[in-house]
Amino acid sequence: MPTEIIADPDVLEEEYIPQSLPCRDAQRTELAYCLSPFKNRTRPYDCLCHGLPGTGKTALVKYVLDQIRENTTAQAFYVNCWENKTLSLILDRLVEQAGIVISEVSYSVRIARLREKLKNRICIIALDEVDKLDRKDLNNVLYMLKELGKVGIICISNTRKYVITLDPRITSRLNLKCINFPKYSDEELMTILKHRVEYCRALYPESYSKEILEKIAEFAAGDARIAIQTLRSAAYNAERTDGCKITEKDVMKGYEAVKEIKKKYELEKLTPHHKLIVEILKRHYEISSTDFYCHYRREAEKQGLKVKSSRSFNNYVAELIELHYIEVERAKVRGNVRFFKVV
Repeated sequence: MPTEIIADPDVLEEEYIPQSLPCRDAQRTELAYCLSPFKNRTRPYDCLCHGLPGTGKTALVKYVLDQIRENTTAQAFYVNCWENKTLSLILDRLVEQAGIVISEVSYSVRIARLREKLKNRICIIALDEVDKLDRKDLNNVLYMLKELGKVGIICISNTRKYVITLDPRITSRLNLKCINFPKYSDEELMTILKHRVEYCRALYPESYSKEILEKIAEFAAGDARIAIQTLRSAAYNAERTDGCKITEKDVMKGYEAVKEIKKKYELEKLTPHHKLIVEILKRHYEISSTDFYCHYRREAEKQGLKVKSSRSFNNYVAELIELHYIEVERAKVRGNVRFFKVV
């Protein structure tokens, strides 16, 4: 019979939202300020929660939406835009969450029914992973939502630039208040891990040590999602090998598994053009800025992709740099030549 390490496996799942969220008090205060006007029955401010993956954006927004549903009469919606990449799919999720039963597929009918259901009620709509939508689609989605009434929109994005460079007619209507989610420090990750294992009782007492949690926090490098999933994987490794405690070897194996899963998962969420840019760099190891776009055009044509402008290409590259998929360094020559390579 294997030794029991995990007391409550649900606490270590990605979807789990604890009753309190440590180390995000400043962001919670800012988000509460953005939403506070709905207490006076006026439209909340729109806001953009931005930061790298694993910095607590989705967890905090879901936590706040749960509080709104439980304690107020306002409507609160959450839609993941990577899973729902079109205006029609996003509208379907809103109709479902509003409890509207409708067989009509017409866009205008669904909009009319949703507007009728909401009427003059205050409504908060969170759009997660908005940077995974095509820019034109995102412009259309935001325009549609602003027409629904007293709607406050929360955009969640890995990159701030993607949203604030949308159509000026949209951004001027939104007047987004930006909330930054920086990477966690090792000390903050320790606090989060201790909160999960002690306060939320994820693991049995004596099944882990402080040093093990410190090692996980160090490996995670500011990413709470990686930290929690590494802890989960390490705990399962310890149980499978009938260990009495989680060991450093369990942590190493858990971290390597989680790191590979995350890379594949994140890459799947990128557009074909992002993926092509990464593939090109993997094949060539390092490419100068003078040759990079030429390689992209040639490969895009081969794969039957519509070639993007150099401006769009540069935006894709900037997003990949911000997400730490690729890195750039200035060449040791005159001019503005740079070299790109995969991280």
